[in-house]
Amino acid sequence: MEDLTELGLSKNEAKVYSTLIKFGKMSASEVSAQSGVSYSRIYNVLEALIHKNLISILPEKTKKYVPESPESLMKLVSAKEEKLAKLKGMVGNLRKLYDVKEKNPVSIGIGQKAFYTLLKSMKPPSKYEYSIKWSSEYRPEWVRDDVKAVKKGVDLKMLSRYDAETKSNVDKWVKIVKNVRKFDNDGVAFSIRDNEVLISVIKSNSTMLIKDKAFAKIMRKLFNDSYHNAEEIKV
Repeated sequence: MEDLTELGLSKNEAKVYSTLIKFGKMSASEVSAQSGVSYSRIYNVLEALIHKNLISILPEKTKKYVPESPESLMKLVSAKEEKLAKLKGMVGNLRKLYDVKEKNPVSIGIGQKAFYTLLKSMKPPSKYEYSIKWSSEYRPEWVRDDVKAVKKGVDLKMLSRYDAETKSNVDKWVKIVKNVRKFDNDGVAFSIRDNEVLISVIKSNSTMLIKDKAFAKIMRKLFNDSYHNAEEIKV
């Protein structure tokens, strides 16, 4: 019965057709009794099956219904195959659009909302996450993400402005990330996750996300050079 619904039949239509296949010629009341479809609905269901050429009526004194050969289901199968072929083509077109997007890996946004949107679109890190913090904002969801990353063995490092404005937040991050060092910062937020790099320029309120392996590799090297020379923050 479930297989028939995959061909576009309703549950009641599948029940009625299966019942007629099993018992053969039957009246509407008999079909209702054997299929479990209520008598108030049986005629609508039978009409729907007639319209789909799956059953026919015998012109007897009391109307009797008989099933057409299951071969008639092949028309529904063919229709289903046509729909699937169209969907396959649509998926192919979407894939082409996706590939074009990946070949143009730079996204730019303006405003704080754009920063959070682009940051959220980055993939979770599997090997590296290096960041340069401006405000060292301490968000619960970011904390959860970093805790998971630490458990997975992701290499987490942070360079942060460390002054009266940021000290409270930075001290919290030190307890989670551990590898946090001081960094003079006049207004940039920066994040490298594997092969993705997010750069946010605070004063112009603009953010750029670059998905490029070669660029990320260079940025990791520059980050590590700065990190190596920076003073460790201990809480």
